[in-house]
Amino acid sequence: MEFAHLEKTSLLDYPGRVASVLFTIGCNFRCPFCHNRMLVIPEEYPAHRLDEDTVLSILIKRKKYIDSVAITGGEPTLHHDFVEFLGRLKENGFSVKLDTNGTNPGMLDQIIREGLVDYLALDIKAPKERYSEVVGVTVTPEMMNNIEESFRLTINSGLPYEFKTTVVPTLHTVDDIEEIGRWLKELGAEHYVIQMFRPVKGSLVDRRFESIAPFKDSEVNMFYMTAKKWVKDVVLRQY
Repeated sequence: MEFAHLEKTSLLDYPGRVASVLFTIGCNFRCPFCHNRMLVIPEEYPAHRLDEDTVLSILIKRKKYIDSVAITGGEPTLHHDFVEFLGRLKENGFSVKLDTNGTNPGMLDQIIREGLVDYLALDIKAPKERYSEVVGVTVTPEMMNNIEESFRLTINSGLPYEFKTTVVPTLHTVDDIEEIGRWLKELGAEHYVIQMFRPVKGSLVDRRFESIAPFKDSEVNMFYMTAKKWVKDVVLRQY
């Protein structure tokens, strides 16, 4: 498979580890606040691509500096050869973190069963009834069922995991966090990250969001206190 970018060293993307970060190409969502326009809409950016042999060669050479790989996108599970690539990472001794939107529970189930991932990070974009509005595409009942199935697979996997929501002014309210918290409690989730939206010039899927100011600290604290009513472990992430 091909990748858009390899960040050689990160202290932020894999909790507790020094990791390299791989960015896959393409996504089935169009979240307007997404920072990775080049990955989500790759046809606009016919940029240089990295093939998996090149990526593996770089990662293996860097094993004295990193022992982990975080894979994000885009949406990694859109790629039919992703499972095979994960197998190659594990054969070379890397710990793997996967970021996913949960729309491909079949592949996620296979990845978990075959021991190809060590940490799972799933986006929970909004309350169920507002998913389409927030992700920028029509979320059908079948897709929503797939997302919920991925949530259950994650919780029952026995692996370290997190659910995360990027909170965006004009899109999210305290009531949304209340509904997400209630949903996570019903599923049995215990780990939730509230991530701050930061406008980045030139890289957002919807450039109108570049002029939106982040939430104030008082608003963020309200989100945190609301989520804590429902979920055992809540973390505020500023980046």
